[in-house]
Amino acid sequence: MQGEYRGDFTRDTFAQKKHFSRVLMQQGRVLLDADWNEQTSILLHYLQTLATDIIGPHGGPKEGSGFNLTATTPESADFNIGAGHYYVDGILCENLEKRNKDDSIIPITYKSQPYFPGDPTQDSANLTYLAYLDVWERHITYIEDNKEGDPGICEVALGGPDTCTRAQVVWQVKVADKWSDASAIVAFDEVKWRNLKGQRQPTNRGMLKAKAADAPKDNTNEPCTINPESSYRGAENQLYRVEIHKGGKAKGEAAFKWSRGNGSVLFPVLKVAGNNITLAHFGRDERSSLQPNDWVELVDDEITLRNQGGPLAQVKSIQHEEMSVEIVKWEVTEEVPLPTYRDDDYSSKHVVLRRWEGKRTVKENITDDATKEWIELEAGVQIQFQPAHGDAPGHEYRIGDYWLIPARVATGDIEWPRQDQPDPLPPHGVEHHYAPLAIVTVKDGKATVEATGDLRKPFSPLQ
Repeated sequence: MQGEYRGDFTRDTFAQKKHFSRVLMQQGRVLLDADWNEQTSILLHYLQTLATDIIGPHGGPKEGSGFNLTATTPESADFNIGAGHYYVDGILCENLEKRNKDDSIIPITYKSQPYFPGDPTQDSANLTYLAYLDVWERHITYIEDNKEGDPGICEVALGGPDTCTRAQVVWQVKVADKWSDASAIVAFDEVKWRNLKGQRQPTNRGMLKAKAADAPKDNTNEPCTINPESSYRGAENQLYRVEIHKGGKAKGEAAFKWSRGNGSVLFPVLKVAGNNITLAHFGRDERSSLQPNDWVELVDDEITLRNQGGPLAQVKSIQHEEMSVEIVKWEVTEEVPLPTYRDDDYSSKHVVLRRWEGKRTVKENITDDATKEWIELEAGVQIQFQPAHGDAPGHEYRIGDYWLIPARVATGDIEWPRQDQPDPLPPHGVEHHYAPLAIVTVKDGKATVEATGDLRKPFSPLQ
């Protein structure tokens, strides 16, 4: 899984280096969610690799290729995004045509695109921009899929239970500010494009080690017996998630949050009034509920689609009768302000509280001593941040990047690759994929797509 998946999963077992071609069910055996998800990942990896080998890093069919950028009518600083489909690193991106009741086409523009709220362009600036696609996978639960008039994921015939979740391909047409001055020669610069991708998706985004705290192990082979001196001391199997909440360098800038349930515990919000939040429910059971001192993050569709972290707060008290939560205070910054909502925003923007168990500042171990800078999460689960590839510190951690750590009661340990010491691993996600689209010039509040600026790669069918 390389998307931003925060579902209630046991673990992610797909490993490209094992070269598995399929998952085979056996009669009379237990089927786990990890088996089903691994089969999907194997097939998806094959299809996307095949598409990339045939098409290249990006491309679209000569007939029906989407994302053709054109000027609006009347002219404005906005521009149209043509309907059709396009492939980026083997991922199918579809811009579906929309029509009015009179069958007239509804233009999809940069400012009205479905998956990218906000407009970073400067309407009056005389600048030349590079427009490009940013593609990634978003995790959709029954909460985010809940729309008026749409039955969505939940099956009403069964009472609308929370069953499987979905992965959604998110495409976002973005612009690189100040690609060149409007007076300069308009051209695509391959070196600048590689540098831009390197800034958006750095190779070096930090590394993480994880282990269970050192403790004696007994030699019992009884799978249902919990060693009282187990290094992982949790009472249940968990999938820990360590996620970067605030980006930046490890020297006092970057921060992370962590969850023992993969950040999957959500509470739909009905109203935010200062430090009081009214919820639709408190979860399906005590395990998935809220307790005083828990950490919560206020999240909505716009925050997620902008790849931002929401404001965090610690729970002060819970009023079950009023279905409300009182927090100590919101932790907000200029980069993470407290959103304001109208009454209808709570459902249309899918405003939720996401539960986390804690937050800390990122601190790397840059010494040769592997015993230093271990951070304990809970129950003996420990992590250590390290500079990637043994480089000196200087890279930046990226908001939303995460690592998954399965912890198991039967072994009193976590599942993490290791030799003598735990291996340092890059983030498990979120992976973004990029493709250039066109060069757009904005002058006197009007956008024009340069005649030589279409950067899409067309291909012809084999037959």
